[in-house]
Amino acid sequence: MKGKQPEYLRSGGKACAEKMGYHWAENSDLKLPFDGLMYRETVMVAVKLKKVRYGIDDDCIIEQKFPDDVAALRTLPLSPYVLRELWIRTQNERAYRRFYVLADTTAEIEENTKEGYRNTHYREAYWKKAPYRVDIPLHNEEGDDTSSQKTP
Repeated sequence: MKGKQPEYLRSGGKACAEKMGYHWAENSDLKLPFDGLMYRETVMVAVKLKKVRYGIDDDCIIEQKFPDDVAALRTLPLSPYVLRELWIRTQNERAYRRFYVLADTTAEIEENTKEGYRNTHYREAYWKKAPYRVDIPLHNEEGDDTSSQKTP
């Protein structure tokens, strides 16, 4: 899709970011290929919104499917501490699928409990039996910080 994004796509992206606890700042410079910045306490993310007609496979490699959008996010003149995300919305789904765009690779965000985000394609059974899952308690039941205590 060339040109300015449709209003409902931008307003939907803003609403989704605000629902996750972020503030949204729309990009006013059309030369920069992203739609907005979402930010809160210590996180800032440059977001590119995209609407496509057909669904994306669960094993899709996003760099190959949307190479121009990924390359544009990677070349943004922003600090390396500003995260970059590509949000894809298909014609039949009412939710965005979020992809981290890192320097060397991309990764789909399946769940982020801090933000209250869960991908519609989240594979709960797969992640429940993953051998590398670790629960790290940062607070005990009384609410005291346990991160400074030594573990046996």
